[in-house]
Amino acid sequence: MAESSKTPVFILRPYIDENGLQWLSCSPDNGQTVYKEYGPEGKIYRQRDAEMIQQLTFEHITMKSPDGTAFYLSVSNDGQPVFTKVGDSQ
Repeated sequence: MAESSKTPVFILRPYIDENGLQWLSCSPDNGQTVYKEYGPEGKIYRQRDAEMIQQLTFEHITMKSPDGTAFYLSVSNDGQPVFTKVGDSQ
């Protein structure tokens, strides 16, 4: 752990798993526990990541319809969902 903090220090290191796949991994306890973080298909997300993301506040989320049109999803002052086509005035 860091000297002045209760937060563990995570350092990404190369790791080769039992199948020979290469990963970037981290360990909060000096190698006792190893978490695969980045692999051949990209970042691996876990429950702890979801819990951190849930604490973020977003002004809007961009979503795309099946025909490719992009929309912003936001919330009005009374809590109702508001969809605005990207490029239209907000």
